[in-house]
Amino acid sequence: MIDQTSELVTISKMLEEVQQIVNQDKKDKREKGEDFNVFSVLQMESNETKTHSNMLAALLNPKQDHYYGSRFLKLFLDQIGYDYDGENLDQTHVQTEYHLGKINKEYTEGGFIDILITFASGKTIAIENKIYAGDQRCQMYRYSLYNKGNSSLYYLNLDGKPPHSKSLHTLTDEDYFKLSYVEEIVSWLEACLQMVNNEKSSIVEATLKQYLYLIKKLTFTMNNNLEHRLNEIILNNLEAAKYIQTHYQRAVLKVREKFRNAVFENLVNNLDEKIAVVWLGNDCTHRFSQIWIDIKLKNTQLRRFGLESFSGKGVNNNRIFVGVLDKGGVYDFQIEGCKRHNGYWPVIKDIKTPEDNFLNIASTGILEQLAQDSSYFENMVDATVKQAVAFIEAYNEELKNA
Repeated sequence: MIDQTSELVTISKMLEEVQQIVNQDKKDKREKGEDFNVFSVLQMESNETKTHSNMLAALLNPKQDHYYGSRFLKLFLDQIGYDYDGENLDQTHVQTEYHLGKINKEYTEGGFIDILITFASGKTIAIENKIYAGDQRCQMYRYSLYNKGNSSLYYLNLDGKPPHSKSLHTLTDEDYFKLSYVEEIVSWLEACLQMVNNEKSSIVEATLKQYLYLIKKLTFTMNNNLEHRLNEIILNNLEAAKYIQTHYQRAVLKVREKFRNAVFENLVNNLDEKIAVVWLGNDCTHRFSQIWIDIKLKNTQLRRFGLESFSGKGVNNNRIFVGVLDKGGVYDFQIEGCKRHNGYWPVIKDIKTPEDNFLNIASTGILEQLAQDSSYFENMVDATVKQAVAFIEAYNEELKNA
């Protein structure tokens, strides 16, 4: 029988030791200035296409104006173990968002390949690139059909997890290769940086460093010494580490769901029930976790507003926003501070914290404060509701007159 008290003491001690390492890692990053990152400043950390696919493709493209020709490409192919013997790498073509045509009703054809590498011989490498986005139906299967028999299919994400079965369709593990940012991409970027450092200091070197720091941030990568110490603690406390791994997502989920429910209840109390119906959408286990607000217009129609996403995995760089939901609606007006998101959300506004930062519920710092500080929790709920109500009131008048 497991001594639960002893187990909790072991877990607590382990967490204290890990926190010391994390604090040291943060201190090291501050001293080196690594937290000041151009991708973070421009709020492009997790944008799969504009940031990551474009950056990777630019480095891999021998015709790009980094002026290192095919040397970055060669290092990448070496890293992933791809046999390029006999290829003229300088003639390689690299492109993003390669269009395969419109997706058919069965989802077995069409779509966009994130990164397509085409060699002079006609062989290709197709890369599906994931940061936080979920897998689409038959996505990997559709991409496997391109240049079939002469192409290699890769699935790239932060930690090397395999694609969802719905994406693979009839594919097996032998039909594609897995890549991760934390392993292959970090190692490749370090090799690129080493090559650049050996030749000359340049803007290319600075750009590589900035992007490498971003990847290390997204993958929680530390320097080798700290990572070695962390691994030792885990290996010496494997049972405790397993408990932490199992309960981490549950604990985080509880905080997010508690926050969503508090915002929901506050909205109900702040909106007139005669004209507004507030209801809960998907819970926080779903990527798109929402609160919906239906406003009754004078012509008896409903106008739907929403807050999304409380899961920490939304498509708005993980930030919670309030918006007008209209599938296919087009609005020419936008109040200051708002923007168009996509065809479903013609206009949205990011929710801000009381400190005027974006409310990113994937942030461990925000989650810790929501869990530990009741005043912070209440202030965040209040700030979220006030911004949502102000948005709804502003756009409700506009929509009535549209």
